[in-house]
Amino acid sequence: MRKLKVASIQMKSKPYEVKTNVKLALKLAQKGVDKGAKLIVFPELFDSGYCVNDKDFKLALDFSNPHSHFTFKALSEFAKKTKTFLIACTLEKENNQIFDTAFVLSAEGKLLGKYRKIYLWGEEKERFEKGKEYEVFELDFKKFKVKIGLQICYELGFSEGARILALSGAEILAYPSAFGKARTYAWELALRARALENACYVIASNHSSFETHYSSKEKLEFAGKSRIINPQAKVLKQAKNKNECIVQVLDLDFIRVQRENIPYLKDINLELTSAYLTKLKPL
Repeated sequence: MRKLKVASIQMKSKPYEVKTNVKLALKLAQKGVDKGAKLIVFPELFDSGYCVNDKDFKLALDFSNPHSHFTFKALSEFAKKTKTFLIACTLEKENNQIFDTAFVLSAEGKLLGKYRKIYLWGEEKERFEKGKEYEVFELDFKKFKVKIGLQICYELGFSEGARILALSGAEILAYPSAFGKARTYAWELALRARALENACYVIASNHSSFETHYSSKEKLEFAGKSRIINPQAKVLKQAKNKNECIVQVLDLDFIRVQRENIPYLKDINLELTSAYLTKLKPL
């Protein structure tokens, strides 16, 4: 029997205030640890805040020397101290390029891998470089292992990415996000759809409240509603507060059961799908 207690963090980040944001995030994460969580997911750009375009390079983490960055060092130490796996999302810099990057830390505080956001939203297309790879990460909880795939925010609307990860072995899909309130309807429906069509658990971690755009001074309000969803698309837990850690036990054996109940992954015609996709063009 494989059962895993997980947590999703919802929080209001303060733009540019990395140390303040990380300390808040870890304070919330500790509440998850105190309840027995062994895997914790943080929101997209939780440490820098989302609306920091003018300081992206200054705030970004360089993975060639990750321990020089406050975020990585603090999370690594927390993971090692609490014996907890962490999934975080931060600005990444490499060769004068900036990426929106999620990364996985082991329970020993070591970097297991990273995922660069492929589908960029709005002005992110000018702000970030696009990622080019999907990867599934295997987490070893000693009594059992579980495979997890990462997507970021806007990517919840691209079923292809989630399907690729599920067919590559992912049992859990994690979505660090800074998803806007104006499109809450998409957040509520698409996350459940990704869980159902792939018979995966979904852990979605979002910002709350709002931030002010660095140049236009317009307020960007976030949807909140961080949630944990089962393979039948049932929302098991949902955050209600500005700063909150929700915790839920996942029955990982239920994934196999649901994939037998509705065998989408078994019956998909990959050859036909691939043939059509190579001929089609974005609208």
